Amino acid sequence: MINIQKIGFEVLTEKTQNDFQKLFDEYSKKIGRKLKNADSLKIHLKEHSPGGRIKFSIHVIANYSGKVLEADVSDWNLSRAFHKVFSKIEQEAEHLFHISDQNKGDKR
Repeated sequence: MINIQKIGFEVLTEKTQNDFQKLFDEYSKKIGRKLKNADSLKIHLKEHSPGGRIKFSIHVIANYSGKVLEADVSDWNLSRAFHKVFSKIEQEAEHLFHISDQNKGDKR
């Protein structure tokens, strides 16, 4: 199980925190498969209100085997921002380890 540290989540409502937990449960399984030795995930949430609208900024740091993957996203919609940032972490892991290429045979 991945240890999670959440920063800035106290501004969210109970419903929003439950929605985040559902998304995290879904993506943590995917991230855990791609990063075999994932130790911890640090998620930093910030709210910005330029001109009255609330914009969310999320920064994620994934620690695995003494190394780090980072992703950050800003969006007006919080759930979309969570999806984007978790997808970015997945893509970073894919790019780093070339996971999709590992199961392909030599087709000569």
